[in-house]
Amino acid sequence: MKNISRSLRRSRVRTEIVMYLYKIYPEDSYPAEMSRNIGIDPTNILGGLRGMSNRFDESNSLLKMGLVDRIERDNVAYYRLSEPGKDLVESLSLG
Repeated sequence: MKNISRSLRRSRVRTEIVMYLYKIYPEDSYPAEMSRNIGIDPTNILGGLRGMSNRFDESNSLLKMGLVDRIERDNVAYYRLSEPGKDLVESLSLG
């Protein structure tokens, strides 16, 4: 839990994604839609969700930390805040 909250504090992108998904919970979203709503480049959204090269370490990605679930629908990846992710936001009273 401590590592997760530290990882969120160190990344505005990951924090913005989590807060957006919390706001629309239990709905899901796809990266381009998140990008439009949050105002962060889609490439960075993907990096925060699943990690990307050296800029977004995969071990600190929202998927790897279990804060976000990936849902496949019609060959499109959607993302939704997981129960542990929702609990984390509420415990940190970020919501």
